[in-house]
Amino acid sequence: MLFAFAAQSTTATAEPLHDSLLAAVNAYRASRGLATVVATPTLQAAAQFMADDVARHGPPAIPHRSSDGRTARQRMVDAGYPVSDAFTSEIIAWGAPAVDGAMRLWLNSPPHWAELNDGRYRAAGLGVACNGVFPCVWVVAFGSLVDQTYPAAPEYHATFYGESPFPTAARGQTAEWVIAFTNTGKTGWDLSRATALRLGTWSPPDAPSMLASPAWIAPNRPAQQTTTWVGPGQQAWFRVQLRAPDAPGMYRLYVRPVIEGVEWLENVGAYVDVNVR
Repeated sequence: MLFAFAAQSTTATAEPLHDSLLAAVNAYRASRGLATVVATPTLQAAAQFMADDVARHGPPAIPHRSSDGRTARQRMVDAGYPVSDAFTSEIIAWGAPAVDGAMRLWLNSPPHWAELNDGRYRAAGLGVACNGVFPCVWVVAFGSLVDQTYPAAPEYHATFYGESPFPTAARGQTAEWVIAFTNTGKTGWDLSRATALRLGTWSPPDAPSMLASPAWIAPNRPAQQTTTWVGPGQQAWFRVQLRAPDAPGMYRLYVRPVIEGVEWLENVGAYVDVNVR
């Protein structure tokens, strides 16, 4: 079995597995006369995101850069950790089925050994994902400050970015329309965390549409974001499949972005006209 790992320093699912990883890290640090670390929710969120990301997409092409393009420091910032006031680092191991295997990988690698033996660290986040292509992915995000605050309350906002031309279709055929929204809030839209941005039917609100195709999520949910993560300032793209009715004419569909079970985002009056020949 091939084991792999990575380490990086910057200027900052299963609870039993999280607990065992924290216990192993602290047992080792205590044996070296170092301060133990406290798990904080902000670092926990950053570490778990990376563990899930590596489990889903494989080892990062650029060390410690997740599939959405963020560095370890950026993920900690997004989770609410005060990286500007702290020294931070992240270590990752994949392929070890148990925590003792992950610890052996790190301790046999000089860069990882150095992170585990860094006396400045007082806080940590533990990420574990055992549902991907590897037996398990293990992540520890270290920080020199213990922050007792939880991540800021989610703040979701969106504005219109662009769209493709309105489609023309023959009766009974399916046409595609593409539309994009910019994330103007402070919280990312995460397909893997049930906070994905979807399109909902609007005007009338949340009603089934006669333009719905089998590709829709539901008769009142045309599509969801095409990428796993859309951070603040980034764009979410939607590919909407529209089934032309049997009668010729012009048919309009109004849509509004929504995070299911959370809230409807701004109504920017987005719509598509389908010309049925």
